[in-house]
Amino acid sequence: MIASDNHYDVIVIGSGMGALSCASILSQQYHKKVLVLERHFKLGGFTHIFKRKGKYVWDVGLHYVGGMGAGEMPRAVFDYVTGGGVTWQEMPDVYDVFVYPDLTFKARKGGREMKADLIAQFPGEAAGIERYFSDVMKVARWFGRHYMAQSLPGVLTPLGAALRYPGRRLALTTTGEYLDRHLSDPRLKAILVSQWGDYGLPPSQSAFTIHAMIASHYFKGGYYPVGGSKTIADSVVPLVEQHGGQLLVNHEVQEVLIQNGRAVGVKVREIKGEEYIEKEYFADAVVSNAGAYLTYTRLLPADYPLSFRREVETYTPGVSTVTAYLGFKDDPRTLGLQGENYWLFSSYDHDRMFRERNRLWEGNAVAAYLSFPSLKNPLARAATAEIIGFLDYDFFRQWAGEPWQKRSADYEAVKERICEALIDFCEARLPGLRSMIDYRELSTPLSTEHFTAHREGNVYGLPAIPQRYRHSWLGTRTPVKNLYLTGADAGVHGIVGALMSGVFTAGTLMGAPHHIMKIFATARRFKTDRS
Repeated sequence: MIASDNHYDVIVIGSGMGALSCASILSQQYHKKVLVLERHFKLGGFTHIFKRKGKYVWDVGLHYVGGMGAGEMPRAVFDYVTGGGVTWQEMPDVYDVFVYPDLTFKARKGGREMKADLIAQFPGEAAGIERYFSDVMKVARWFGRHYMAQSLPGVLTPLGAALRYPGRRLALTTTGEYLDRHLSDPRLKAILVSQWGDYGLPPSQSAFTIHAMIASHYFKGGYYPVGGSKTIADSVVPLVEQHGGQLLVNHEVQEVLIQNGRAVGVKVREIKGEEYIEKEYFADAVVSNAGAYLTYTRLLPADYPLSFRREVETYTPGVSTVTAYLGFKDDPRTLGLQGENYWLFSSYDHDRMFRERNRLWEGNAVAAYLSFPSLKNPLARAATAEIIGFLDYDFFRQWAGEPWQKRSADYEAVKERICEALIDFCEARLPGLRSMIDYRELSTPLSTEHFTAHREGNVYGLPAIPQRYRHSWLGTRTPVKNLYLTGADAGVHGIVGALMSGVFTAGTLMGAPHHIMKIFATARRFKTDRS
């Protein structure tokens, strides 16, 4: 007999956006008693924040979000999942600025506006630009059908294949192949893929479907949560607790418990200072927000028969990043900044810059993303910025065994060199930035690995190459009865991608595809009721 205080309707591993979305929906719509287990000492996954010197605040993973305009489905779902607890601040009409050696392009809110600006700058490419915007929307719709097909039970596999077929060839070409086929000017092609850092792969590697999803996501501009991304978890917690659920930090799931081919619970290590307490929790269903790699290679028992285990184990790891967190003594608006993001590049050749990303280790940045969270958040007390660059985990492996915040002096020296390189790169393109800095700190792939357990500190899960969207083992369902996936690997990258994965996972868990549509309908009604 399992003690009632140790048994839940659903256990959710992790507390990232997909986990919070799924837990909130199961609690609110289906009155499930949900247990959320987080290994970090803060809830939220990549939506948590941290503070330094009592005033500087940074969001670690949320930089801007699309689809939060009135009447848009992502906004309706977000309002429902958070109980209307998150207010969204719209970014300026120019939300992204792409800076190249001899050209700067300002991405304006509105797909039509961006298209018109591109045609005005590249009139000889007008037909290709028109086709590009049409194909991006076509492929984004294809992904919606693909996502629904992944959630269908096995008996409906033929229907899933039929849903996926129209547009599949276009969706699963690489972004680079698509651009080379329909456009000529290398500057135009570079501009169109300037946001590839949002999904972590250059054009020669990324599936056109992930590019289309991200590009179309921002056509209507960007938004930022008032009060920062911590408001997301803060809003979800009471909704889960109202139905008897709990959200526990410092609880690291070690293993999914399997009995007779079914997931029945989890084995957990509670972290109490230097001590660890082993526990077991039980549930009718388990949802993993830990990513496909970690779920299938570490959380399932090693002897559990998985036909694709070797394929998962050898899957190329995703990209890892370093981030310089800056606190300013002056207002960045004195430099003419309004809260827009800057994508800074040393070349028009994104594939070359990706190949050369590790020059950053030597102190030479080739590209960077620069964001100003304090300018997006009207409640910010002090001015801040973040500079992100790609850098492989291998360079940091030698310090992986050292404890967080207690690593050796040579590690700190490396961090200082990298931070200087990122600041220098941005200063050369936005003069005056360096002189405003009051505080700075660098996170590395070791930081990501420590807090998330992501393989080699990767930030995007399984890479969005074309093959990813051909795998039958990726989606909300798993081969283990009563075990489900949520988060980016169950759907698509990004905050809204993870949010929507919660909808699809909750609907799939409840046993029939119509539950997914039911959840969307409830979200629509929630918005209408509050408008």
